[in-house]
Amino acid sequence: MCKEEHLQHIDEQALNWLLKQHEPQYQNDARSQSAFRAWLTIDPEHQAAFLRWKLEWEAMDAISEEQVGRLRTRLQQEAMSRVQRPWPLRLLNRGVDAWFINPAWRFALGGALCLLLGVALLGTVGSYFV
Repeated sequence: MCKEEHLQHIDEQALNWLLKQHEPQYQNDARSQSAFRAWLTIDPEHQAAFLRWKLEWEAMDAISEEQVGRLRTRLQQEAMSRVQRPWPLRLLNRGVDAWFINPAWRFALGGALCLLLGVALLGTVGSYFV
């Protein structure tokens, strides 16, 4: 396991421990608390990852209900505007998304565009020689 995978695994474990800390059945369970303390002491990275997740959790608690409501309203408006777009625009948006997400799609779409332009150009130029 490479270093990056190891740190990602630790990060996932830390998040799982944080979620368990907020479940009532684990809060009063001595074995779970003992296992958690043991996990923290095994590796300094464990404690650092858990602290990062805990700070993120506390930052989310600081978000007000008004801010959450505004965000929810904006997301609903964006979802509705996507549904109401005409099909050519939706097709164009999917093409643009595919272009940026996957390099293979970018290569395929670029090749298809070049082929289309080449055929159009040769068809136009070829009519002068006939």
